[in-house]
Amino acid sequence: QYLVDEYLASSRFDNHKKILRQTYKHRRDCMLAAMARHFPASVSRNHPNGGMFLWAKLPEHLNARDILLKCLEKKVAFVPGQEFYSDGSGESTIRLNFSNATPENIEEGIKRIGEVLREAGL
Repeated sequence: QYLVDEYLASSRFDNHKKILRQTYKHRRDCMLAAMARHFPASVSRNHPNGGMFLWAKLPEHLNARDILLKCLEKKVAFVPGQEFYSDGSGESTIRLNFSNATPENIEEGIKRIGEVLREAGL
């Protein structure tokens, strides 16, 4: 605990946070740009000011779990948003993580999800 306290109180932690913010912002922006290029216009998305995730909303007639199964066939995944709704709603929402992928992987992953969405008739 002493070591952690020392680290948190040091400028090294502040520098680390600065690097993380810059990295996450860049990756978020890469994902948003890729979504604009590859997702159908009928899919909306948020623009988070922080964190590690983007949320997308599919048209109501689509179930994110069904889309996920098709995406897995293309070796790409996301978390169906329904898992985060205490009332069981959110069937047409998806949560996408941008924190642990390179910009190149983000581009390719979003492109693959976009292909599945277009195959689903969007």
